[in-house]
Amino acid sequence: MFLLDDLLILPLKGFLNIVEKIRDMAEGELYDEDKVKEEILELQMRYEMGEIGDKEYGEAEAKLIQRLEQIQEYRRNK
Repeated sequence: MFLLDDLLILPLKGFLNIVEKIRDMAEGELYDEDKVKEEILELQMRYEMGEIGDKEYGEAEAKLIQRLEQIQEYRRNK
């Protein structure tokens, strides 16, 4: 009887395993400090090359720094 139960539950366990892996991948990408740091460097390069102005640079930099702080806070509380 338990073997039959295991066979019936197996697809559900596989599906849950896939969902957990997708969640872990999404969480890893969402909370990737290195990616945000790269975006800050790219923003600085665009500013220095004159592709964006002071206002756009300041707004974008503030958002990225805030995002970086959120990631760091999330990791401390994890």
